Amino acid sequence: MIIEDYFYEKFIKNPEKGTDRIFNFLSKINHPQKKLKNIIHVAGTNGKGSTIEFLRSCLTFNQLTSNIFTSPHLLKINERFIINDKIIDDNLLSLVIENCSHFCSDQELSFFEFITACAFELFSKNISDFNIIEVGIGGLHDPTNIISEKELSIITTISYDHEDLLGGDLGMIAKEKLGIIPNNGFVIFGPQCNSLKKIIHENLAEKNAEGFFYGKDWFVEKNNDLIIYKDQFGGLEFNSLGLNGDYQIYNAGLCIAALRLLKQKNKISVNDENIINGLKNAQLQGRLTELTGNTKSWISKSSEILIDGCHNPSAAKVIGNEMVKKNNKDSKDLLIILGIKKNKNLDDFIINFNEIAKEIIIVPIEGNVSSSLLDLRKKNLFKNTILKEASSLKEAIMTYSKYENSRILICGSLYLVSEALRID
Repeated sequence: MIIEDYFYEKFIKNPEKGTDRIFNFLSKINHPQKKLKNIIHVAGTNGKGSTIEFLRSCLTFNQLTSNIFTSPHLLKINERFIINDKIIDDNLLSLVIENCSHFCSDQELSFFEFITACAFELFSKNISDFNIIEVGIGGLHDPTNIISEKELSIITTISYDHEDLLGGDLGMIAKEKLGIIPNNGFVIFGPQCNSLKKIIHENLAEKNAEGFFYGKDWFVEKNNDLIIYKDQFGGLEFNSLGLNGDYQIYNAGLCIAALRLLKQKNKISVNDENIINGLKNAQLQGRLTELTGNTKSWISKSSEILIDGCHNPSAAKVIGNEMVKKNNKDSKDLLIILGIKKNKNLDDFIINFNEIAKEIIIVPIEGNVSSSLLDLRKKNLFKNTILKEASSLKEAIMTYSKYENSRILICGSLYLVSEALRID
């Protein structure tokens, strides 16, 4: 579904923190969020989308249905809404937007608040076994946190991102993310920085909530080509995931831990074979995926072109490590096409590609104020990497078209990944 630009003008830009606006709006449409059952709420800095996709796929293989709300979308807004395991069609999405718009005055809500309300309305009218909801930004003040009754919360690794909204201190960011945990709730944690342990345990104690921690309650590791998961309920071994990158084992581990806990609570009946099949068949665009369409024909046959939506330092570190691993298995020159917003922490981001990238071309991101070649050079972080700029993503790809045996990585922004998918 295509939404016209003027539609966005209906909504508040840069809204103040808080859930009062969406609560007041939801009261106009009879609080659909209160009708939802079996809610899984997912927060964290990176890995939310992958963890949710693993969950969706595993639930499907166990004959259980899911309604899912995620953000942002890459190509169409429809991607944000999965109703009973299928991306919403244009007719149903148009209908819910039209119906909710009748109750929404101009400048009453932000765009994200409005589509969150649309998701709650959709979920309440299309019953599924589970409703899985991804936090937009932060957690405590996020519009999705208007829901108080949750079956389970999941918090992926917490690191720096959106500091302008969440605070420049990791502890402040953590408090925002931990805000999704309800009183007496259950929460699965991905790997966390040791410095956050005190804040996390204090938060759990205040809410009389129970945490299940990576490295204490559940474990996952890769041993050669075998992925090994363990918790108090037993072990699970498998040899592949549907999503690329060794870092995905932690997101898969979060998924397994969540399913095991739900099973222990007698909420679901799942078996290991279906979990393994679900993990193998997960699919998600823009997460270290190779482009194989138009752009493939623009580059040398000995080269490959990858996209990843990494847009903060911790994600860049992970992808940098993946590039090293790939190079150890199949040596190619790493050529990066980078598009990153002006307000992002550029030096902490690009340092992760120091000494491993042969060239970096920086490009503008459509519709955003972007970092420039001058910004990149000012950092003075690269001694052996050639730095260039291009006026567009296509121009950057064509610049690399004659390079042999190269690994071209497009990264830095989900907007850039979206553009890459469109031109591919």
